[in-house]
Amino acid sequence: MNRRRFLAAVSLAAASGGCRWRRGNEVTLGAVVPRTGDRAPWGVDLLRGYELAVEQQNLRGGLNGRRLRLVALDDESREEHVTTLTTRLIEREGATAVLGELSSVANERAAAAAQRRGVVFVATASTARDVSRAGDFVFRTVLTDGEQAQAMARYARQSMQRRKGAIVYRRSSLLHVGMADAFASGFRGNGGEMVLRESYQDDADLVRLLGRVRSSGADVVYAPATSEDAGRIAVALRQARVTAQIMGADGWASPEARRFARDAMVGVLFADLFSPTSPRPEVEAFVAAFEARHRAHPGAFAAVGYDAARWVIAAALRVPQLDPHTLRDALLGSRLDDAVAGPFSVDARRALTRAICVQRHEAQGVALAAMMTP
Repeated sequence: MNRRRFLAAVSLAAASGGCRWRRGNEVTLGAVVPRTGDRAPWGVDLLRGYELAVEQQNLRGGLNGRRLRLVALDDESREEHVTTLTTRLIEREGATAVLGELSSVANERAAAAAQRRGVVFVATASTARDVSRAGDFVFRTVLTDGEQAQAMARYARQSMQRRKGAIVYRRSSLLHVGMADAFASGFRGNGGEMVLRESYQDDADLVRLLGRVRSSGADVVYAPATSEDAGRIAVALRQARVTAQIMGADGWASPEARRFARDAMVGVLFADLFSPTSPRPEVEAFVAAFEARHRAHPGAFAAVGYDAARWVIAAALRVPQLDPHTLRDALLGSRLDDAVAGPFSVDARRALTRAICVQRHEAQGVALAAMMTP
Protein backbone atom coordinates (compact mmCIF):
# COMPACT_ATOMS: atom_id res chain seq x y z
CA MET A 1 0.00 0.00 0.00
CA ASN A 2 1.43 3.40 -0.97
CA ARG A 3 1.55 6.33 1.44
CA ARG A 4 -1.62 7.96 0.09
CA ARG A 5 -3.69 4.81 0.54
CA PHE A 6 -2.16 4.13 3.95
CA LEU A 7 -3.16 7.58 5.18
CA ALA A 8 -6.65 7.14 3.78
CA ALA A 9 -7.01 3.85 5.63
CA VAL A 10 -5.77 5.34 8.91
CA SER A 11 -8.14 8.29 8.59
CA LEU A 12 -11.18 6.13 8.02
CA ALA A 13 -10.23 3.83 10.88
CA ALA A 14 -10.11 6.90 13.10
CA ALA A 15 -13.58 7.88 11.92
CA SER A 16 -15.09 4.68 13.31
CA GLY A 17 -13.37 4.59 16.67
CA GLY A 18 -11.19 7.61 17.34
CA CYS A 19 -13.80 10.40 17.64
CA ARG A 20 -15.93 11.04 20.72
CA TRP A 21 -19.20 12.95 20.59
CA ARG A 22 -21.66 14.08 23.22
CA ARG A 23 -24.68 11.78 23.31
CA GLY A 24 -27.64 13.21 21.46
CA ASN A 25 -25.62 15.97 19.83
CA GLU A 26 -25.97 14.74 16.27
CA VAL A 27 -27.62 15.39 12.93
CA THR A 28 -29.28 12.51 11.07
CA LEU A 29 -28.99 12.00 7.33
CA GLY A 30 -31.30 9.29 6.00
CA ALA A 31 -30.95 7.08 2.95
CA VAL A 32 -33.15 4.53 1.21
CA VAL A 33 -30.97 2.04 -0.67
CA PRO A 34 -31.43 -1.45 -2.14
CA ARG A 35 -28.92 -3.58 -0.21
CA THR A 36 -30.70 -6.81 -1.15
CA GLY A 37 -32.67 -7.87 -4.21
CA ASP A 38 -32.08 -7.22 -7.90
CA ARG A 39 -30.52 -3.77 -7.51
CA ALA A 40 -28.30 -4.69 -4.57
CA PRO A 41 -24.90 -4.64 -6.36
CA TRP A 42 -25.46 -1.04 -7.44
CA GLY A 43 -27.23 -0.11 -4.22
CA VAL A 44 -24.27 -1.21 -2.13
CA ASP A 45 -21.96 0.88 -4.31
CA LEU A 46 -24.22 3.90 -3.82
CA LEU A 47 -24.38 3.38 -0.05
CA ARG A 48 -20.60 3.18 0.18
CA GLY A 49 -20.39 6.60 -1.44
CA TYR A 50 -22.79 8.01 1.15
CA GLU A 51 -20.87 6.38 3.98
CA LEU A 52 -17.50 7.69 2.84
CA ALA A 53 -18.77 11.28 2.65
CA VAL A 54 -20.25 11.06 6.16
CA GLU A 55 -17.15 9.41 7.65
CA GLN A 56 -14.86 12.03 6.16
CA GLN A 57 -17.02 14.88 7.43
CA ASN A 58 -17.07 13.46 10.95
CA LEU A 59 -13.28 13.39 10.83
CA ARG A 60 -13.38 17.12 10.11
CA GLY A 61 -15.55 17.81 13.14
CA GLY A 62 -18.98 16.89 11.88
CA LEU A 63 -21.54 19.62 11.31
CA ASN A 64 -20.22 22.52 13.34
CA GLY A 65 -19.29 20.19 16.19
CA ARG A 66 -22.31 17.90 15.90
CA ARG A 67 -21.83 14.31 14.81
CA LEU A 68 -23.35 13.39 11.46
CA ARG A 69 -25.28 10.12 11.66
CA LEU A 70 -26.20 8.18 8.52
CA VAL A 71 -29.23 5.88 8.80
CA ALA A 72 -29.64 3.72 5.68
CA LEU A 73 -32.69 1.49 5.28
CA ASP A 74 -32.88 -1.40 2.79
CA ASP A 75 -35.91 -1.36 0.49
CA GLU A 76 -34.99 -4.85 -0.81
CA SER A 77 -35.17 -3.50 -4.40
CA ARG A 78 -38.95 -3.21 -4.01
CA GLU A 79 -40.53 0.14 -4.86
CA GLU A 80 -43.58 -0.58 -2.69
CA HIS A 81 -41.43 -0.38 0.46
CA VAL A 82 -40.01 3.06 -0.21
CA THR A 83 -42.83 5.28 1.09
CA THR A 84 -42.91 3.48 4.44
CA LEU A 85 -39.13 3.56 4.82
CA THR A 86 -38.90 7.25 3.96
CA THR A 87 -41.61 8.04 6.49
CA ARG A 88 -39.75 6.03 9.11
CA LEU A 89 -36.51 7.91 8.43
CA ILE A 90 -38.26 11.23 8.93
CA GLU A 91 -40.67 10.48 11.78
CA ARG A 92 -38.74 7.91 13.81
CA GLU A 93 -35.11 8.64 12.99
CA GLY A 94 -35.46 12.42 12.73
CA ALA A 95 -33.71 12.72 9.35
CA THR A 96 -33.04 16.30 8.30
CA ALA A 97 -32.65 15.12 4.70
CA VAL A 98 -33.12 11.83 2.84
CA LEU A 99 -30.90 10.55 0.03
CA GLY A 100 -32.49 8.38 -2.63
CA GLU A 101 -31.76 5.14 -4.42
CA LEU A 102 -31.34 4.01 -8.03
CA SER A 103 -34.86 3.52 -9.36
CA SER A 104 -36.75 6.56 -10.62
CA VAL A 105 -40.04 4.97 -9.54
CA ALA A 106 -38.67 4.39 -6.03
CA ASN A 107 -37.31 7.92 -5.87
CA GLU A 108 -40.62 9.43 -6.98
CA ARG A 109 -42.38 7.63 -4.13
CA ALA A 110 -39.75 8.64 -1.61
CA ALA A 111 -39.81 12.22 -2.88
CA ALA A 112 -43.58 12.42 -2.45
CA ALA A 113 -43.32 11.15 1.14
CA ALA A 114 -40.56 13.64 2.00
CA GLN A 115 -42.38 16.53 0.29
CA ARG A 116 -45.54 15.87 2.34
CA ARG A 117 -43.48 16.18 5.51
CA GLY A 118 -41.43 19.19 4.44
CA VAL A 119 -38.08 17.38 4.46
CA VAL A 120 -35.34 17.64 1.83
CA PHE A 121 -35.09 14.68 -0.53
CA VAL A 122 -32.24 14.27 -3.01
CA ALA A 123 -32.49 11.87 -5.97
CA THR A 124 -28.83 11.04 -6.35
CA ALA A 125 -28.63 8.31 -8.98
CA SER A 126 -31.85 7.85 -10.97
CA THR A 127 -31.74 9.08 -14.57
CA ALA A 128 -35.03 8.00 -16.14
CA ARG A 129 -37.09 11.02 -15.05
CA ASP A 130 -36.75 14.44 -13.40
CA VAL A 131 -37.75 13.51 -9.86
CA SER A 132 -37.36 17.11 -8.64
CA ARG A 133 -40.77 17.94 -10.13
CA ALA A 134 -42.35 16.37 -7.04
CA GLY A 135 -42.07 19.60 -5.05
CA ASP A 136 -39.94 22.35 -3.59
CA PHE A 137 -38.14 20.10 -1.09
CA VAL A 138 -37.02 17.68 -3.82
CA PHE A 139 -33.69 17.93 -5.66
CA ARG A 140 -31.69 15.79 -8.09
CA THR A 141 -27.96 15.65 -8.69
CA VAL A 142 -27.61 13.59 -11.89
CA LEU A 143 -28.73 14.38 -15.41
CA THR A 144 -31.57 12.45 -16.98
CA ASP A 145 -30.85 10.06 -19.83
CA GLY A 146 -32.32 12.57 -22.28
CA GLU A 147 -30.09 15.35 -20.97
CA GLN A 148 -27.05 13.12 -21.32
CA ALA A 149 -28.05 12.32 -24.92
CA GLN A 150 -28.32 16.03 -25.68
CA ALA A 151 -24.88 16.61 -24.15
CA MET A 152 -23.42 13.89 -26.38
CA ALA A 153 -24.99 15.55 -29.41
CA ARG A 154 -23.40 18.83 -28.38
CA TYR A 155 -20.04 17.10 -27.99
CA ALA A 156 -20.35 15.50 -31.45
CA ARG A 157 -21.08 18.86 -33.06
CA GLN A 158 -19.03 21.34 -31.07
CA SER A 159 -15.97 19.32 -30.05
CA MET A 160 -15.74 16.73 -32.82
CA GLN A 161 -17.19 18.87 -35.62
CA ARG A 162 -19.38 16.05 -36.92
CA ARG A 163 -21.97 17.31 -39.41
CA LYS A 164 -24.19 14.38 -40.35
CA GLY A 165 -25.79 12.17 -37.75
CA ALA A 166 -27.52 8.81 -37.79
CA ILE A 167 -29.37 7.10 -34.94
CA VAL A 168 -29.87 3.35 -34.43
CA TYR A 169 -31.99 2.04 -31.54
CA ARG A 170 -34.27 -0.82 -30.51
CA ARG A 171 -37.85 0.24 -31.21
CA SER A 172 -39.35 -1.65 -28.26
CA SER A 173 -37.38 0.39 -25.72
CA LEU A 174 -39.25 3.56 -24.73
CA LEU A 175 -36.11 4.75 -22.94
CA HIS A 176 -34.01 4.53 -26.10
CA VAL A 177 -36.74 6.09 -28.23
CA GLY A 178 -36.65 9.07 -25.89
CA MET A 179 -32.86 9.24 -25.97
CA ALA A 180 -32.92 9.10 -29.77
CA ASP A 181 -35.34 12.05 -29.78
CA ALA A 182 -33.07 14.00 -27.40
CA PHE A 183 -29.91 13.34 -29.43
CA ALA A 184 -31.62 14.34 -32.68
CA SER A 185 -32.92 17.54 -31.10
CA GLY A 186 -29.50 18.40 -29.64
CA PHE A 187 -27.66 17.62 -32.87
CA ARG A 188 -29.97 19.75 -35.00
CA GLY A 189 -29.97 22.50 -32.39
CA ASN A 190 -26.20 22.75 -32.72
CA GLY A 191 -26.29 23.03 -36.50
CA GLY A 192 -26.01 19.36 -37.46
CA GLU A 193 -28.09 17.41 -39.96
CA MET A 194 -29.83 14.16 -39.05
CA VAL A 195 -29.54 12.06 -42.20
CA LEU A 196 -30.92 8.77 -40.87
CA ARG A 197 -32.95 7.38 -38.01
CA GLU A 198 -33.51 3.62 -37.99
CA SER A 199 -34.95 1.26 -35.41
CA TYR A 200 -34.65 -2.52 -35.15
CA GLN A 201 -36.38 -5.29 -33.29
CA ASP A 202 -33.95 -8.20 -33.61
CA ASP A 203 -30.52 -9.07 -35.00
CA ALA A 204 -31.89 -9.68 -38.49
CA ASP A 205 -33.43 -6.19 -38.49
CA LEU A 206 -30.13 -4.74 -37.35
CA VAL A 207 -28.17 -6.38 -40.17
CA ARG A 208 -30.70 -5.22 -42.78
CA LEU A 209 -30.49 -1.55 -41.82
CA LEU A 210 -26.66 -1.34 -41.82
CA GLY A 211 -26.46 -0.75 -45.57
CA ARG A 212 -28.64 2.32 -45.13
CA VAL A 213 -26.41 3.56 -42.34
CA ARG A 214 -23.30 3.17 -44.52
CA SER A 215 -24.84 4.85 -47.56
CA SER A 216 -26.34 7.74 -45.56
CA GLY A 217 -23.03 9.59 -45.38
CA ALA A 218 -23.33 9.96 -41.60
CA ASP A 219 -20.08 10.80 -39.84
CA VAL A 220 -21.47 9.96 -36.40
CA VAL A 221 -23.82 7.14 -35.36
CA TYR A 222 -25.58 7.45 -32.01
CA ALA A 223 -26.78 4.12 -30.65
CA PRO A 224 -28.42 4.13 -27.20
CA ALA A 225 -28.41 0.48 -26.17
CA THR A 226 -28.50 -1.95 -23.30
CA SER A 227 -25.32 -3.77 -22.32
CA GLU A 228 -26.71 -6.81 -24.16
CA ASP A 229 -27.17 -4.90 -27.40
CA ALA A 230 -24.07 -2.66 -27.34
CA GLY A 231 -21.59 -5.34 -28.32
CA ARG A 232 -23.86 -6.64 -31.11
CA ILE A 233 -24.26 -3.17 -32.56
CA ALA A 234 -20.51 -2.51 -32.48
CA VAL A 235 -19.71 -5.80 -34.24
CA ALA A 236 -22.45 -5.27 -36.83
CA LEU A 237 -21.32 -1.71 -37.64
CA ARG A 238 -17.69 -2.75 -37.97
CA GLN A 239 -18.53 -5.74 -40.16
CA ALA A 240 -20.62 -3.48 -42.39
CA ARG A 241 -17.57 -1.19 -42.72
CA VAL A 242 -19.34 1.80 -41.24
CA THR A 243 -16.54 4.31 -40.59
CA ALA A 244 -18.59 6.91 -38.73
CA GLN A 245 -17.82 7.67 -35.10
CA ILE A 246 -19.95 5.43 -32.88
CA MET A 247 -21.45 7.07 -29.78
CA GLY A 248 -23.68 5.66 -27.09
CA ALA A 249 -24.98 5.88 -23.55
CA ASP A 250 -23.94 4.17 -20.31
CA GLY A 251 -25.03 0.74 -21.57
CA TRP A 252 -21.80 0.81 -23.56
CA ALA A 253 -19.83 0.85 -20.31
CA SER A 254 -20.66 -2.80 -19.67
CA PRO A 255 -17.68 -5.14 -19.14
CA GLU A 256 -19.80 -7.90 -20.69
CA ALA A 257 -20.20 -5.92 -23.92
CA ARG A 258 -16.46 -5.34 -24.00
CA ARG A 259 -15.70 -9.03 -23.52
CA PHE A 260 -18.15 -9.91 -26.30
CA ALA A 261 -16.80 -7.37 -28.79
CA ARG A 262 -13.44 -6.08 -27.56
CA ASP A 263 -11.95 -5.14 -30.93
CA ALA A 264 -15.19 -3.71 -32.31
CA MET A 265 -15.63 -1.50 -29.23
CA VAL A 266 -12.29 0.28 -29.62
CA GLY A 267 -12.90 3.95 -30.37
CA VAL A 268 -16.55 3.99 -29.26
CA LEU A 269 -17.48 7.05 -27.19
CA PHE A 270 -20.18 6.91 -24.56
CA ALA A 271 -21.64 9.07 -21.81
CA ASP A 272 -21.13 7.92 -18.23
CA LEU A 273 -21.72 9.30 -14.76
CA PHE A 274 -18.12 8.96 -13.57
CA SER A 275 -14.59 8.30 -14.78
CA PRO A 276 -12.15 6.89 -12.20
CA THR A 277 -9.29 7.59 -14.64
CA SER A 278 -9.81 11.35 -14.53
CA PRO A 279 -6.56 13.16 -13.57
CA ARG A 280 -8.41 15.64 -11.34
CA PRO A 281 -6.92 15.58 -7.81
CA GLU A 282 -10.32 15.21 -6.13
CA VAL A 283 -11.00 12.08 -8.19
CA GLU A 284 -7.64 10.56 -7.30
CA ALA A 285 -8.23 11.27 -3.59
CA PHE A 286 -11.73 9.79 -3.71
CA VAL A 287 -10.59 6.61 -5.47
CA ALA A 288 -7.73 6.15 -2.97
CA ALA A 289 -9.98 6.66 0.05
CA PHE A 290 -12.69 4.37 -1.32
CA GLU A 291 -10.23 1.59 -2.13
CA ALA A 292 -8.62 1.89 1.30
CA ARG A 293 -12.01 1.68 3.00
CA HIS A 294 -13.64 -1.07 0.94
CA ARG A 295 -10.82 -2.92 -0.86
CA ALA A 296 -12.77 -2.37 -4.06
CA HIS A 297 -12.90 0.07 -6.94
CA PRO A 298 -15.66 2.70 -6.76
CA GLY A 299 -18.38 2.49 -9.37
CA ALA A 300 -20.35 5.35 -10.86
CA PHE A 301 -23.04 5.13 -8.20
CA ALA A 302 -20.50 5.41 -5.39
CA ALA A 303 -19.20 8.59 -7.00
CA VAL A 304 -22.57 10.27 -7.51
CA GLY A 305 -23.68 9.21 -4.02
CA TYR A 306 -20.51 10.66 -2.53
CA ASP A 307 -21.04 13.92 -4.42
CA ALA A 308 -24.68 14.25 -3.39
CA ALA A 309 -23.95 13.62 0.30
CA ARG A 310 -21.08 16.14 0.24
CA TRP A 311 -23.32 18.72 -1.44
CA VAL A 312 -25.97 18.36 1.28
CA ILE A 313 -23.29 18.48 3.99
CA ALA A 314 -21.73 21.62 2.51
CA ALA A 315 -25.13 23.35 2.54
CA ALA A 316 -25.77 22.24 6.13
CA LEU A 317 -22.47 23.78 7.22
CA ARG A 318 -23.57 27.18 5.90
CA VAL A 319 -26.69 27.60 8.03
CA PRO A 320 -26.49 28.79 11.64
CA GLN A 321 -29.57 26.84 12.74
CA LEU A 322 -30.16 23.64 10.81
CA ASP A 323 -33.65 22.43 9.98
CA PRO A 324 -35.27 21.12 6.77
CA HIS A 325 -36.39 24.59 5.66
CA THR A 326 -33.02 26.28 6.16
CA LEU A 327 -31.29 23.32 4.50
CA ARG A 328 -33.59 23.55 1.48
CA ASP A 329 -32.91 27.27 1.15
CA ALA A 330 -29.14 26.70 1.44
CA LEU A 331 -29.24 24.14 -1.38
CA LEU A 332 -30.98 26.57 -3.75
CA GLY A 333 -28.51 28.37 -5.98
CA SER A 334 -25.58 26.28 -4.73
CA ARG A 335 -22.86 24.33 -6.51
CA LEU A 336 -20.18 21.67 -5.92
CA ASP A 337 -17.17 22.49 -8.05
CA ASP A 338 -15.02 19.61 -6.76
CA ALA A 339 -17.63 16.91 -7.33
CA VAL A 340 -15.77 13.74 -8.34
CA ALA A 341 -18.32 12.86 -11.05
CA GLY A 342 -18.08 16.37 -12.49
CA PRO A 343 -18.99 19.85 -11.22
CA PHE A 344 -22.68 20.63 -10.82
CA SER A 345 -24.96 23.42 -9.70
CA VAL A 346 -28.63 23.77 -8.77
CA ASP A 347 -30.31 27.10 -9.43
CA ALA A 348 -32.99 28.92 -7.44
CA ARG A 349 -35.67 26.88 -9.22
CA ARG A 350 -33.89 23.59 -8.43
CA ALA A 351 -32.85 23.07 -12.07
CA LEU A 352 -29.66 21.02 -12.35
CA THR A 353 -26.65 21.84 -14.51
CA ARG A 354 -23.91 19.21 -14.55
CA ALA A 355 -20.92 18.12 -16.59
CA ILE A 356 -20.86 14.61 -18.04
CA CYS A 357 -17.97 12.25 -18.59
CA VAL A 358 -17.36 11.24 -22.19
CA GLN A 359 -15.54 7.91 -22.07
CA ARG A 360 -13.71 6.07 -24.85
CA HIS A 361 -13.09 2.36 -25.28
CA GLU A 362 -9.42 1.75 -25.98
CA ALA A 363 -7.48 -1.44 -26.62
CA GLN A 364 -6.40 -1.76 -22.99
CA GLY A 365 -9.51 -0.46 -21.27
CA VAL A 366 -11.73 2.58 -20.87
CA ALA A 367 -10.35 6.12 -20.59
CA LEU A 368 -11.79 9.58 -20.10
CA ALA A 369 -12.07 11.36 -23.45
CA ALA A 370 -13.49 14.62 -22.17
CA MET A 371 -15.43 16.27 -19.39
CA MET A 372 -18.36 17.80 -21.27
CA THR A 373 -19.41 20.95 -19.46
CA PRO A 374 -22.84 22.48 -20.08
